[in-house]
Amino acid sequence: MTEQFCGNRCILIVDDAELARDIEALFLHQAGCMVVEAVDGIEALQKFQDLRPTLVVLDLIMPHLNGIQTLRKLKKIDPAVRVLVCTAADDYRMIDLALREGALGYIIKPFKGDEFLKMVHDIIGDI
Repeated sequence: MTEQFCGNRCILIVDDAELARDIEALFLHQAGCMVVEAVDGIEALQKFQDLRPTLVVLDLIMPHLNGIQTLRKLKKIDPAVRVLVCTAADDYRMIDLALREGALGYIIKPFKGDEFLKMVHDIIGDI
């Protein structure tokens, strides 16, 4: 899926691993998305408040605030926030917790670009 479906929508990628952010951003740019990056939950909360992105792509294992803590704080700022968990942690208890806390989907790294973009499209659709 390399079609452009994002238009001018902004997506916030939150991951402490630069390579992961770069890969996710590359796929999203190819789909026509504007991408903003944050290296941890603290930076993500500030950027979310400033930009109100269409989607937050959120890693679970990060310093300072982990993905679950960040998700909870994002939900307090905006209960309608759309979050896709994108993590190398195959701890399904954490993934299940993220889904119960309001994440709309998850994908395990490493992933294929078309799988990632399908998840993104499934969440943001044609809004």
